Amino acid sequence: MPQVVNTQRLINFLSGITGVAAGGNAVVNLDLNKRYHRIVLQCKAVNYTGGTGLATKKITGSGNNDLTVTPTVVNGQVASVAVVAGGTGYTTGDTVTITDKTGQGFVGTVTASGGVVSAVAVTSGGTPSPISPSTLLTACKLLVNGVNMRDITPAIILSIRRSVDLIGPSGNTGVNQASRYDSTVAAAKFSVLADGEFPIEFTDPSRNRNGLGELNAWDMAGQSTFQLLLSISGSVVNPQITGIYEFDYARNAVGGTPFLQPVSQHQFSLPIVAGRNDIITLPLAWPITRMWLQGSTAGQITQVEVYQDGNKVCEATTDQIQEAYARYGFWLGFGYGANNQVNGDFDAAYIADIDQNIGKALKCQNSLIVRVYSAIAQTLTIVQETTPSAYAG
Repeated sequence: MPQVVNTQRLINFLSGITGVAAGGNAVVNLDLNKRYHRIVLQCKAVNYTGGTGLATKKITGSGNNDLTVTPTVVNGQVASVAVVAGGTGYTTGDTVTITDKTGQGFVGTVTASGGVVSAVAVTSGGTPSPISPSTLLTACKLLVNGVNMRDITPAIILSIRRSVDLIGPSGNTGVNQASRYDSTVAAAKFSVLADGEFPIEFTDPSRNRNGLGELNAWDMAGQSTFQLLLSISGSVVNPQITGIYEFDYARNAVGGTPFLQPVSQHQFSLPIVAGRNDIITLPLAWPITRMWLQGSTAGQITQVEVYQDGNKVCEATTDQIQEAYARYGFWLGFGYGANNQVNGDFDAAYIADIDQNIGKALKCQNSLIVRVYSAIAQTLTIVQETTPSAYAG
């Protein structure tokens, strides 16, 4: 009987994550001779955010669950607790927890008289629960053969994901074409990331037109090293990182000839003044598929122009950019149409592969000018995506 060859994608645990500690640098040495489509991390740490007059729930004892407290939170951990309303029916030694969905595992031991709590001692300040990757992680790098292919912050990675996610409103299955192109569709337009989820995409869903997204899969056959480097915030308590990765054993090839078309991402930040700013220092060695623009003060970028070798390839106000790209499923800005974007994502962008055809990437021979008009002096961050046709930064 002939051997059956399976070509589907596989999902495995991401093993071998080392160096996970507050202030540490976690390293994952990934297997070679596989073709990678994505890595998905799950991030945890002690993650209370606090509040005033929070409700509690008894763990042991006979209290009536009417005790309220105000915790003092230090780096996500409950350090002390002040009683707001002492409740009824409690006895010294009873234990309670805070009903705060942002954290878990807090245990307080009460002191009570006549059923009323006068003090709560911290027995456990909390246990790890899902936490935003942008809180847990301060940096993320992907290196192939020691070459830095991606070095954008986790916060920017999540912003890009929100800006290109093409799943329709909550409750829809699959991609909803109406919501993808109609800005008047109300409610959420993003597929929801799980709490603590950190997606690192290679076969990018926003480039998956007619199945061609696999052109950008990271084919590691013949490479020497593939590393994921994560810098962990020093202000988190008991960080934990687990994950999965999606891969297959196929090759990126046309007519039997292998090729590489990874998407590289790099982040550049620079001060800009109020008025016109000509940015001429961005790299231009590789074809540019996308550039994401984010000001340090939301909504203050007013106009963007892009010039390639003296040719004007983009000229529009940020409102016009948001309107134009929304029709293709790119969600930018701060309050476009009926679907307000999350404040703090991107003011504007330049999308060369607007129809998801990476062959339309912007190619510069002599010069690249990104002209940005700002209402105020601020810091501008530009994330540049390129296709270097090799593992070259």
